Amino acid sequence: MAYRVKILPRHITLSVEDHETILEAALAQGFRFPYGCDAGSCYVCAGSLKSGTLNITTDNEQIHAGDDKADDILFCLAKPLSDCSIFIEGVLAPGEHPMINASCQVTNITPMGNDTIEVVLRLPAGKKIDFHPGQYLQVVLDEETECAFSIGSIPNKERTLQLYVGFSDKDERSRRLRAAFTVGNVVNISLPHGNCYLKKLINTAPLFLVAGSTGISQIKSIAEQFVGGQNHRQIHIYWGTRTASELFLNDIFLNMAKNNSNIHYTSVVSEPSTTWQGRTGFVHKAMLDDHNISDDAEIILCGSPGMAYAVLDDLLATGIKEQQVQSDVFDYAPRNN
Repeated sequence: MAYRVKILPRHITLSVEDHETILEAALAQGFRFPYGCDAGSCYVCAGSLKSGTLNITTDNEQIHAGDDKADDILFCLAKPLSDCSIFIEGVLAPGEHPMINASCQVTNITPMGNDTIEVVLRLPAGKKIDFHPGQYLQVVLDEETECAFSIGSIPNKERTLQLYVGFSDKDERSRRLRAAFTVGNVVNISLPHGNCYLKKLINTAPLFLVAGSTGISQIKSIAEQFVGGQNHRQIHIYWGTRTASELFLNDIFLNMAKNNSNIHYTSVVSEPSTTWQGRTGFVHKAMLDDHNISDDAEIILCGSPGMAYAVLDDLLATGIKEQQVQSDVFDYAPRNN
């Protein structure tokens, strides 16, 4: 029997068989997990139990979340007795890249309409920084203020990152960002963040990328992996906005679909003008109208928590399995149900 172990603060999940310790399972599956002796002596793998029940193998003791001993667990000795969540710093899932702090120069600002701009940041020379398309970065304004932005580009030789930023001058943080994003300025960032990216690039199952509003930044990065390459996986992009004027990357996606036979793009407007001739309504409804989603398909949702959970509920109601659906929202804004 296998149990699901959520590892905090990264919100990554490990499957552990009932005969394995958490450390054994992590190492066998390619996780980078802090440890030293693997025998309960060095305390490198120490952490805490936040939910569920563990068995400590040295004395066959059961530890429940909330117990006094739950704050000092050695995971080289701990076997799960239920699904659980644990806290330990420094864990990386297979294929994950280490977190980096960097100072980047703002090299270009392009107005995109509707008070949205494209920001181009250049990473410092000589500092290797990797990320998976679909991940995000944090702009560090000060010790207490960080702002998350999906990276709208893929890793490249020019060491540049694209961000798509919408502003509201009624918000103090937005005003500070507008001042920071000035050509020539240096901004501090940390990256990569987020677990919503493709874990297996070699896959023949269809991929559905569904975005609401500026969630399209993440979709752009994920989709660009399949441009001009040998991977001919079928990619279906659905972008929903309130009005047609908010489709600030529409031409980019139209060209992407025109030049790549495996990429398909549909824009959907919920409040159309009289001149709009495209699809209307809810973006995921358009996707469901167009396709019978197969059991092996992957779906990535990018948008607000309200949007992501409303779409998830409708997808589950059609028979789509929860494990087919990914979203960063599920990690940073989990709901209890």
